[in-house]
Amino acid sequence: MSRTALVVSAHLDDAVLSRGGTIAALTSKGARVVVVTVFAGCAGDPMPPYAEQYHTWWREACPAIGDSAAAGMRLRREEDLRACAVLGAEPVHLDFLEALYRRGPGGSPRCEAGDDLFSPPVPDDLALAEAVAAELGEWISRLAPDEVHAPAAVGGHLDHVLTARGCAAALREAADGPRARWYEDLPYALEQPGHRSAAAEPLTDDDWRRKIEAAAAYRSQHPMLWDDDWPDQLLAHARAAGGDSPAERHWDAAPPPDGDH
Repeated sequence: MSRTALVVSAHLDDAVLSRGGTIAALTSKGARVVVVTVFAGCAGDPMPPYAEQYHTWWREACPAIGDSAAAGMRLRREEDLRACAVLGAEPVHLDFLEALYRRGPGGSPRCEAGDDLFSPPVPDDLALAEAVAAELGEWISRLAPDEVHAPAAVGGHLDHVLTARGCAAALREAADGPRARWYEDLPYALEQPGHRSAAAEPLTDDDWRRKIEAAAAYRSQHPMLWDDDWPDQLLAHARAAGGDSPAERHWDAAPPPDGDH
């Protein structure tokens, strides 16, 4: 019987940037890999001002991304389809709104500046994490995966923290639960080199090549996340983890609630 892996991603690009080599290794061995992106919902307009700023950055690389929130997310979903095709994975896009687009009581934006993206969860966020847990629980039940790869929320991005909480809750409820692997979140982990007790999974040259090819599909995100040498930055980090071969890190134990390793 072939192996099935569920890879949970907070945003469109997180799974590939953080776990793309492992996904390539799994599919090359005949495993079925399903990548579920939690915060891939299409928001309405008008967008919050800080989300408008992000769209400005995205249009630097992809003018076709358009001016509306829905058009932007449609293009980002298309990027994810291309990236997953490179890796041989099956993409699934859930409809939860990422923090940039969410509004609180009275319509006030959840995030008005960059610091808000890394702020502690408020009650509305925690309620959202419960909804994420319920949805992920359904996918675990449907797929019956042998293993679940979930973000450890390294760096403390709000949506990554909520995704990690949702995964942890869904896994607690799963009967005969699959093995969990909590992966380090890139690019945030580039700035936090000292990780305790992380396991490093070595990758072949072909696994790494496919990861970089897949990551290149997310053109809209490159001006915001990277300098032009982003493949070299990823490789340097992966070689620091793996030595002679590039590697991706994970933990087998559930991360603490704030994602702090």
